[in-house]
Amino acid sequence: MAGRRFRALGAALVVLALSGCVHARIDETAPSIETLKLLRAADAPPIAVGPFVDAGGAAPIARTVVIRGSTLSPPKGAGFAEFLGLSFEKELKAAARFDANAPVAIAGRLIESRAGETHASLGVRISVLRGGVAGFSKDYRVETRWKGDFIGAIAIPEAFRQYNALYPLLVRQVFADPALLEALKSP
Repeated sequence: MAGRRFRALGAALVVLALSGCVHARIDETAPSIETLKLLRAADAPPIAVGPFVDAGGAAPIARTVVIRGSTLSPPKGAGFAEFLGLSFEKELKAAARFDANAPVAIAGRLIESRAGETHASLGVRISVLRGGVAGFSKDYRVETRWKGDFIGAIAIPEAFRQYNALYPLLVRQVFADPALLEALKSP
């Protein structure tokens, strides 16, 4: 009987060691050259960044991403929606298109934020605001898949890295949309 308990305890310790339980904060990404080129080529006007919020409702967006007991949180206690808004602001500033007092702003509602051991997805409903009124709204979504690993010390950081990389991809997808760019330019 004691032998079974020691084997069970040993197995549990191996699983914990392989899972590599950690708590990390999402990395703030650097502005991307691709998005900078998109914004400049499109001759986007100065843009303010409005509120970015969680979708809420029956299934609110998680405040952390959990992979094998390890958690990834947004920076500085902000939610993932706020982090996405900061990602838009950072890209606009890098392209010299950010103006907090501009008459046109983009706002977002985070509608999807998922990560697993081999996949991750991120979705947002973007609105173009003029005088606080939405004149254009559209949903955008990005996802990625990768080969998972059995060893938690490899799998968990890779899952977090893949999830983190979705933020600049989503910003780029939004600014690559001709309909959004037209809505930003038209009065």
